[in-house]
Formats: sequence, C-alpha cells, structure tokens
Amino acid sequence: MKLPALFKSFILLGVLASASVASLSAQSAFSSDPVAYYTELLAAYNNDPVQAMQVADPAYAAILDEPRLIEVFGAERQWMTEGDKLQLKQAGLAFMDVTDFEDIEVDRSFVRAEKSQAWPEIQRQDQVNKVISLLSVDTMREDLVTLTSFYNRFYRSDYGVKSSRWIFDQVLQIVASAPPSTRLSIETFTHSFPQSSIIARFEPSGGRSSPSPKHPRDVLPRIILGAHQDSSNYKFPMFPAPGADDDGSGTVTILAAFRALVEAGFTPAAPVEFHWYAAEEGGLLGSQEVVKEYVALEKKVGAMIQFDMTAYVDPRSEPGVTLMTTDVHPSLTNWTLSLVPEYCSLSQKEGKLWPNAGSDHMSWHRAGFPAVFAAEGDPDKDEFDPWVHTVNDTMYLDEFSFEHALEFAKLAVGFAVELGGWTD
Repeated sequence: MKLPALFKSFILLGVLASASVASLSAQSAFSSDPVAYYTELLAAYNNDPVQAMQVADPAYAAILDEPRLIEVFGAERQWMTEGDKLQLKQAGLAFMDVTDFEDIEVDRSFVRAEKSQAWPEIQRQDQVNKVISLLSVDTMREDLVTLTSFYNRFYRSDYGVKSSRWIFDQVLQIVASAPPSTRLSIETFTHSFPQSSIIARFEPSGGRSSPSPKHPRDVLPRIILGAHQDSSNYKFPMFPAPGADDDGSGTVTILAAFRALVEAGFTPAAPVEFHWYAAEEGGLLGSQEVVKEYVALEKKVGAMIQFDMTAYVDPRSEPGVTLMTTDVHPSLTNWTLSLVPEYCSLSQKEGKLWPNAGSDHMSWHRAGFPAVFAAEGDPDKDEFDPWVHTVNDTMYLDEFSFEHALEFAKLAVGFAVELGGWTD
C-alpha cells in the first residue's frame, strides 16, 4: 500500500525531529558534564574505546579501520589498525606508528654519525651561567598553569589545536621582544592531523645559510632541543588529560630555556632549534614527520636532545638529572652527562627505558642522527611519575617540583650554547 506523499512527509519530519531532539539531548549532556557523558558512553560499549569513539568523534571514526604499521616498544612490528592504537593505549602500551616512515631508517651517509664522535670541550661557562641566571621558576609555573588548563591536548581534538596555538603565541611574544641583533625564525609545522608542531630557530650570525668554516660548501649542522606538547588520557582520548608532567613539564622546560637565551641575546655559530612536537602520544607521529622532511631535504643535524617529563621527584630516590642509555647516541649521552655537574645543582644519573617506553628522540635516533633523552628519573627503577596518562597528572602533586624542572632548563641552556657556540 502506498502512503500519500504528504503523510510520508509528516512521518519523515517526525523521525528527523526525534533524531534532532536526541542529538540536542546528547549535546546538552556533553556540555554540562563531558566526563560523565564519556564515562557512560564507554560503559555502554563495555569499555571498548573503538566503539565509543565511533559515537564520540565520527570524523576520527572514519579512519579507525585504516591499516597502520605499529611497533609496540619491546616487540616486533606488525600491521594493526588505527583503532587498535586506542586499544594499546588503554592497555598502557607505548608504541611507534611507523606506517609512513620506514624509509627514514635506511642508511644515508649524510646523516650517519660515528658512535665515537668527538664532542667539544666544555668552555662557555660565562655565557651559559649568564643565561641560567635569567631562568625563572615563576614563569615556568605560570606557563604550565595555562597549558594544563586545556581540557586535554589530544592531537586530534580542538583542544590539541588550541594548545598548540597557545605555545606558538608564547614563542612569538618571546621572539617579538628579542634584541635586534638576535636572528630568529618561527614555524608552524603542519601535519596530516589537526595539531601542529612548533619550531623556533636561532639563526647563526651569518644568517640562515651560514657556511661551515671547515666545509665551506656545507651549511652548519643544526642543534635541536625538543619536547612533546600533546597529552593523552589512555583510558579514552576524550577524557581530561592535563599532562602536567607528561609532557607539560618538558614543554615549559625548553620554553624557559628559549626565553632566557633570547633575553640574553644568544647568537650561535650554528643554527639552534627548539621543537615542540605534536602527536607523540599517537606513536611519535609529529617528530617522525619532521625528521622525514629533514632527511628528504638533506638538512644536517649535529645533535638532538629530548626533554620528556622533568618535574616529578620520586620520594624513594635521590633527585637527579637523568640521561637514558637506551635508544640513544652513546658518546653524545656521555658528553651531555658531563654538562650536569658543570651547570646543574643536582647530580647526573643514568637510566634505562622500559621495553614499552619511548619518546621523540627515537625518531631522530632511528634515522641516524645523534640523539639523547633527558628525563626526571630512571624508569627501570620505577622513578617515573605514576600518574601520567590520567586525569591526575597535575602540577599540584606533592612530588611535582618546578625546582627540579629548572635543573633541566639549565641543562638545555648548556646543551644549546656549548654545541651551538656563541658569536659576539
């Protein structure tokens, strides 16, 4: 039996109206209490983050079945899906998503560094200590208050975009206040996902294309200091993730070092870059895309250091500045350790990453660039912050110390000046 056209129109309008009311009801529930909304959503799907994400973020849901080549740290690579990455996070497993980046790991003579490479003698104490005197714990605290005020910094969310733009704005304000003699550039490095990485660069005194005095045809290798700006709640990406320690602490640590170097009028002999990476929690995606471009353009990198988690002090252990000895460049690690007694108030320590842990230095290390990793403690001795990847990763824990993070800012300054040089 055929229904009259007008009657069918009334039915259709009724269905659309019901759907609209349901949608408005869901939106209202989300607006009033997003945590409760996502908690109920997860419970409705037996805590399956993939099914819950299909409702929570239809745009992201559209790619959850896409194949991805995943290396869970400590395990063999295997093909999985984008949705499987949510399952891995919920299980507390860290990984690299190397789907589009395997080619950067092949041997390229222009990026390979000898493990026995000689590093410069430490000799710029006057300049480094001048910059260190400009570091401010209060400013680091102010920066982290704002950075952790974002609901989360998930690299596929609007919050992740807004937090990235806030970092860009802070760097831009610092650049705007620089002495006229300091040559600086700033870049938003866009990705295949919404959140952008931020790159700020001290240019050499001779400008962006300064030749090397030893190899006149070559541009000087750049020195890179990095941290990751994104945060993640491993239970479900739509939950709050203040990420104060992981890696808000590293983010404000290198921001403090950058600010002090600008204020001091730092003019290096070699380019010195500060990187705030997007999507580390997505499998080192942001840093891998940066590395891939540097390799493709044959950009030379002399050394890279990553600061990931710098503020938590385990009450059972002695505070110190820890350098990891796994998945790093050995001689650069030893040289960086020698900076600690020279410029920091804490002792130097060595640590080993767990099989299921890593950070953005690995993107550079795997591509053959000399890279090292500085962090708050030794993961192998359980000296890391136990609250990371949860709503409790805040700056208000008794164990959270800006004074501890300040020691890493000192290390960052020493690394930049001793390797980048300083021209008058």
